[in-house]
Amino acid sequence: MAPQQGRCGLCALLVLLLGQASISSSAALNTSREDAILVKYDPLFRQQALDALSARGYDILEDLSSFGVFVTKLRPGSAAAAAAALGGAATAAAQAAALQSADGIEVAAADNIVKLVEPVPINTSITDAPGSPGPRQQPGVGTAAAQCTWPDALNADYAVGLKKEGRSYGIRMVQADAAEVEAIADKYKSKVLYCVLDTGIDATNQEFTGVGLSGAVPDFISDMYPQWDQDTNEHGTHVSGIIAAMSNAKGIAGVSAEGANLFSVRMMPDGSALTSTTLQAFNLCFVELERRKAATAVRDMKLVISMSFGTPSESERPLWDAAIDQVTTQRSDVLLVAAAGNDGVNGPLEYPAGHPQVLAVAAVDSNRAVASFSTRQSYVAIAGPGVNVVSTIPLAVTGNNTYYINQLTNRVTTTPPIPEVTSDPTFLAQPPPEPAQGSFRVDVAGPLVDCGLASSPCSDAAGKICLIQRGGGLFRDTVKNCMDAGGVGVLVYNRDDLPGCQRLDSFTVGSTDQFGNPLPTDRVPTMGLTRVQGEALLRALQSGMDLTANMRFPTLPPQTDIGLGLLSGTSMATPAVAGVAGLVWSAHTACSAAQVRAALLATARMPQGTTKAGKAYVKGTRNNDVGFGIVQALAAHKYLTARPCKPQRALQLAVLLRPDGANGTDANAEALPPEALRTVGQRITLIVKVTDAEGNRVVGQKVRIRVQPRPDLVRCGAYERVTNAAGAFGIRCQVMEVGRAVLIATVPAGPDFLASSGRSTLSLRRA
Repeated sequence: MAPQQGRCGLCALLVLLLGQASISSSAALNTSREDAILVKYDPLFRQQALDALSARGYDILEDLSSFGVFVTKLRPGSAAAAAAALGGAATAAAQAAALQSADGIEVAAADNIVKLVEPVPINTSITDAPGSPGPRQQPGVGTAAAQCTWPDALNADYAVGLKKEGRSYGIRMVQADAAEVEAIADKYKSKVLYCVLDTGIDATNQEFTGVGLSGAVPDFISDMYPQWDQDTNEHGTHVSGIIAAMSNAKGIAGVSAEGANLFSVRMMPDGSALTSTTLQAFNLCFVELERRKAATAVRDMKLVISMSFGTPSESERPLWDAAIDQVTTQRSDVLLVAAAGNDGVNGPLEYPAGHPQVLAVAAVDSNRAVASFSTRQSYVAIAGPGVNVVSTIPLAVTGNNTYYINQLTNRVTTTPPIPEVTSDPTFLAQPPPEPAQGSFRVDVAGPLVDCGLASSPCSDAAGKICLIQRGGGLFRDTVKNCMDAGGVGVLVYNRDDLPGCQRLDSFTVGSTDQFGNPLPTDRVPTMGLTRVQGEALLRALQSGMDLTANMRFPTLPPQTDIGLGLLSGTSMATPAVAGVAGLVWSAHTACSAAQVRAALLATARMPQGTTKAGKAYVKGTRNNDVGFGIVQALAAHKYLTARPCKPQRALQLAVLLRPDGANGTDANAEALPPEALRTVGQRITLIVKVTDAEGNRVVGQKVRIRVQPRPDLVRCGAYERVTNAAGAFGIRCQVMEVGRAVLIATVPAGPDFLASSGRSTLSLRRA
């Protein structure tokens, strides 16, 4: 394991490789990030942006030059700060809006929070909300009880890796267990670096012994969280294991299990981070890539960044767009992969996943069915396994982890035994009951009483354990109705409209205060059962039996070598896709990030079932559920083997400015000369013509337009167009302000073409 990189050790490298600098216009620089503003500047107009910010009373806290972003803040004691204190520009959002018109500034936004895409309950059908119980069944006495086998189809990874090394169902699903792919993981592991931006990593977990592991903490939070190789959340460790858990005859094996190169950036230890901290984390990945290239002499090493976080903030989207545009334009050796979100149908647009150059990842289950929680949006590009995925967790949390505890049976027993199931004394352990989140974990015993749906306080519950069917309201309310009647414990079983053997798990009981701390006044020991188990208990009670329930909450000491746990979410699907992308790329380093992306999308496999609209999934056609389908490692490798990547071609963008009304495809139309004088109010036509290196026109190419150093100098009718049959297009524009305007046309990198740009200039004056 490489030693932690400290701030001083990175300084020279940052300046050398990225031009990163710390710039202050004041000796009394206020480095607090409260009310900070992020300013995206065009590198060609960096000095103009600096001058404009200084003139407006702003200090530069940090220059994130890889993205062309300044982290800025009003200088204490400046006139602007005084005005802000009086309400003239009180909020960061208002300040950002005011900076939009400054020279050299493309976009500005408040330094807001990005949050972890939190794991969802393990059983994707469970939510803490009223359900649809349907007519309550009254099973007849003596009806044979169905038997549940465990594990079941909803928990394909249950018990994987606990007794001997295993592979998650997801490894098979994405073809990472194919012999040819495993050989790639071993032979070409030096060709790719995986960078995980998350909550950290527990490096003491022996699944990472043999991994080329290093890490860092962004400077802004490093005083509070100095160690990159710790994880108090478990999310970052889980994500990292999906990519790189070693094939070592114990635990589980990740997608790239032969000693992958992994760089862990602990950027959100508590599950959230400022956008500026996030961008700083990206920079750390870029620096580490260059460091490893130099240290290993592997000059064609590639970088895959796995991101399981996002922000739905609309105000920050232009900043993310501009920042990611700059990175993907400048670098073809970096591929960005991000979780689409866990908000289901019509979930909000999340960034960075929403950017078109980022691989946005949806989640499917072990049956290749789309996860109910997976965000369905127009930006979803691809899918991976994300339901009930086993991977590594920090050793410190394994003592209370149900993945291990569920191996202990008889956590709930009844006295006398239920007559129908006496032939199977482990009936109530198949599947084992699941403790509710927020429940007291105290062993209790008492007579069992049927409380139905417990929509109101349960009668005759004093000193007893309440048997409750899910569907009568919020879990915390139905449990409280038992407790208010004097109940000492709760067994909740699933609804009538759900599969009989589907376990009720990862549900939450009890209230919390405004800070999220549990309130102890409305919680009792609570466990979840399957419908089959609950109905068997109900039948016994209805037959007149007096049952005593014994609820036990066993604990285990923390594991000392391998820690494993189950989590669900697009956060789990994302590292599976990132791992596959890195494996494929490592064997085809002549390819650019855009070419690898294209191969992954072209070979993805459609899921089972139909879309929410009832339409069949069509291979090669993108849909909002899973994009182009489930990522396939072997298929993508064979695709690129059969179609070796050719060097991307450069495009030529001619940007011409012509008097209003000129034909955009007429080569004989007279163009305005460079630095032509135009007056405020005059109209012009912006003509863009796109050709390849041989002079052939490029048809159907998307081109973006921007105006520098201020977008308000010239206003255009559109800022994005596609070239027509002549390889060109025209846009009407109008001069709005005095100054010197640069009109820039850009094309992002694609599978066939390099990122390219062209520009033209105008001198603007008043009439």
